[in-house]
Amino acid sequence: MSRPVAVVLGIVGVAVVGVAGFALYMASTIAHPQGNDLKAECQWEIDHGLWGDFDLLPQSEYQVKGYDGYELHCSFVPAEHTSNKYVIISHGFRSNRYGAVKYVASYRKLGFNCIIYDIRAHGENAPTTCTLGNLESEDLLTLIQDTHQRYGKDITLGLHGESMGSATTLSALGKSPDIDFAVADCGFANLYDLLQAGYDQAHLGALMPVVGAAHRLRYGYDLHDTNPIGALKNNEVPLCLIHGSDDDLIAPSNSEKLRDATKGYVELHLVDGAGHAESREFLGEDAYTEIIATFLKKALH
Repeated sequence: MSRPVAVVLGIVGVAVVGVAGFALYMASTIAHPQGNDLKAECQWEIDHGLWGDFDLLPQSEYQVKGYDGYELHCSFVPAEHTSNKYVIISHGFRSNRYGAVKYVASYRKLGFNCIIYDIRAHGENAPTTCTLGNLESEDLLTLIQDTHQRYGKDITLGLHGESMGSATTLSALGKSPDIDFAVADCGFANLYDLLQAGYDQAHLGALMPVVGAAHRLRYGYDLHDTNPIGALKNNEVPLCLIHGSDDDLIAPSNSEKLRDATKGYVELHLVDGAGHAESREFLGEDAYTEIIATFLKKALH
């Protein structure tokens, strides 16, 4: 073998190893998020004026067996007065159940008991592979069933999700859950397409198929399978979509596609000027609560 050929082959080999290493690293950041612990998430909420008087509210902690026996850590915050209305709130990527606190006051004002919980691979839950909505929706189904077992089949039960929590909520809708409404704040339509758009923006779009392949090989999971928009094909559960107009992480067009995909009653609220997962903070508690209240008057008629 001539020296020039050997040099070229060496360069190609180094490039292949580099791309493979990059792909495996990026796959690991998806599958194993390094997120906030409860204390850090609490402080973030306080710093952004979203914690309110949560520390003063009555609350209890418990665990629920999710998909394949995976244990979910939950907190129950009762309504201000005795009520048969309940909502399960799902937080975003790299957050935990304290990231859902920002929505608790709105629902309690509307007479709801609130259940917040750590999505798999987050918070106090054991380390495992995160799929950003697919397996998490299976966990959510068991939490829905647990809620009915605890509080009765005749309760009013809804779901609320933010970002990854929206994908979890929307994905659950494709499995005919026993719920009355859903609210999805800044959700995405399909995980692979979302990541592809991000890689394209960073001028690394050609690497996305390699990252997808690395994810399948390393974690046995296809990123295409987290597909909230596909879950809405036959959905008739009333759905409220909320999205910041200036969201540069998950484009508002995702919620527009989700609106067009569902079969049931749907509302889309674009919050002018809000970035990713900022609608509650941007609008303030009263205005955000009003969006939900107005939606529920139509959804629960």
